[in-house]
Amino acid sequence: MRTGRTPGGRQVRLAAALALAAAAALGPAGPGAYGATSAPAGQPGAKPAAAGRPRQAPAPAPARRPDPADLALYERLSAQVNSLWDEGRGGYVRKDGTPSEAAVELALARGADGDTLAMGRALRTLRWMHGLLDTVGGGYLEGARDMDHTTTSFEKRTDFNLRRLGLLARVAARKDETFARDARRVLDHSERLLTDPAGGFYTAQFGSRDLEPESNGEALRGWWRWCVFSSDVRRRDFAFRTQDRLWKDCRESDLGMVRRDTWGKVREPALLADQTETGLAFLHGWQAAGRDSDLARARALANHVRANFEDRERGGYRTEFAAERFGHTKRFSRPYEDNAVAARFLAEMGAATGDTACTNSARRAWTAFGKAFEKPRLEAAEWALAVRATWAGPALARGNWSVAPAKKAVPAKKPAAKKRRR
Repeated sequence: MRTGRTPGGRQVRLAAALALAAAAALGPAGPGAYGATSAPAGQPGAKPAAAGRPRQAPAPAPARRPDPADLALYERLSAQVNSLWDEGRGGYVRKDGTPSEAAVELALARGADGDTLAMGRALRTLRWMHGLLDTVGGGYLEGARDMDHTTTSFEKRTDFNLRRLGLLARVAARKDETFARDARRVLDHSERLLTDPAGGFYTAQFGSRDLEPESNGEALRGWWRWCVFSSDVRRRDFAFRTQDRLWKDCRESDLGMVRRDTWGKVREPALLADQTETGLAFLHGWQAAGRDSDLARARALANHVRANFEDRERGGYRTEFAAERFGHTKRFSRPYEDNAVAARFLAEMGAATGDTACTNSARRAWTAFGKAFEKPRLEAAEWALAVRATWAGPALARGNWSVAPAKKAVPAKKPAAKKRRR
């Protein structure tokens, strides 16, 4: 009797056919591609991400070959910044005694690419900046003029303190240097006087307690770089809280990131610097920790800048949006510096996501400022970093968040003293 024609034989053949179909559906990678119980996001069988925890995001785009025109502009701007090196003042320092963090960042980036002269000058400026640290209250003074005992300033703002923290994090691993110790002093000062436990940074040690997107964006960029260097999960979670609070409290659907007063009312037009600094913070947070919501927020701000701030006829970006609703802001306008940060944000966004619309918008900006590049200035370093972002790869590497925090050593208990008998 042939078993193939029996009901049992048909069941065996049917089971074998189903097994072959399942193996074909897995493809050549087999179960190891995504795991037996998981699948890529948006596909059947995918597990939802745990609430409140970052999901592994796609790897950022790798470094690419620079465009010849971009490379030529980058070298030209770098040479201008390099020509303003002043050994007598301390390095990349302005005439008023304040260091240029962007110039130091550019020199560190060039040093990482193999330029030993640029690296040496960056380290020289950072060593000079050590003298601006307040050894009593903590944190940095803004410049040399604040060290004069007749005009001493205790306004150690968040923006330049956390920008300098980001610089120190880049070189904190160097031995026989004080950079790591200086960074911890800045962190201690920031956590004591500049941070809100609920999330967010105050603009300065004294003054307004309102949440401002620009200063928080600058602070988060330095904060994220230190988190990646130190693999500090606690400070990473504080960055998450800050970004969530910024998106919830400082965003209007039609205006983007805005500044509110104590009663929650929008007090001025939407500013370019608020959109771009916050957008860079969200983008760096996604690169460092892989939380997909941060990438979505950065993308939304990039689209908002392109739609409402970009001047499509002349190139570049307006410094404010919807001024007719509030009247022009009294804030000092910085079109050169604000446009540089905007171009950097869109260039990094385009490189990280492959969105050529963002990259082309950034290129239109530095083309529009071509005449302004004829005069050397330290602020050109921000433009050079924007141009470099089109090929340099991700600004931050993914942090190693699986490292367990070090436990504090518990001193051994002393043996109880024996009581003397009388």
